[in-house]
Amino acid sequence: MSFKLSVRQGPRPNLVFELDQESYVIGREAGAELVIEDAQVSRRHAQLTRQGTSYVIEDIGSTNGTYVNGKRVTAPLLLSNGDMIGLADTIVLAVQAPLMVSDDATVVSEAAHYAPATQPAFTPPKVQPPVQAPPARQPAYTPPPQYAPPPQYAPPQPSEPVVPIRTDNRRTVLIGVGCLALILVVCMIGFVAWSFIDCRSFSSVFPFLFPPFQC
Repeated sequence: MSFKLSVRQGPRPNLVFELDQESYVIGREAGAELVIEDAQVSRRHAQLTRQGTSYVIEDIGSTNGTYVNGKRVTAPLLLSNGDMIGLADTIVLAVQAPLMVSDDATVVSEAAHYAPATQPAFTPPKVQPPVQAPPARQPAYTPPPQYAPPPQYAPPQPSEPVVPIRTDNRRTVLIGVGCLALILVVCMIGFVAWSFIDCRSFSSVFPFLFPPFQC
């Protein structure tokens, strides 16, 4: 009984590939042993290599990835009966591998070589949209402090009424009279001194004060 791959999802559903060679290349180009005509499949997408009665699958640098039972293939993986191979997110291939029988089995029907697939249907991985960082929150607006006008100047209020200073009129009069008297005394002293020093000129200037006399 040979190893088989049947197309469960793709451009040619129910197509069956019977594998009997040592290795196969799965891809979109015509040179691949297993050609899958789909735009999501790379030209050389994956490779199958015989190991015992089964095959080992490995991704050979595909763009959209190779998956087995929903998990991406990152290293060579041995296939088992019922596995689901996903190519990108558009192609699903079901694995039908021969079952190992014990030595004491006498009759094994042909149907027993291929167990029905019990694995859940292959679900292509969903591409998560990039998580956008939340916009930076703007700081809360704080209004500027209100301007307070300076207080208006108010002249100090006297605690007691101002009493105008009264000038002493008598004192002023006495001071004036004293000054005049002093001036008169000085003048009289000057007149007397002038009469003694230069009596001729003095008597000529003031003949009515001192009658002419012989100096």
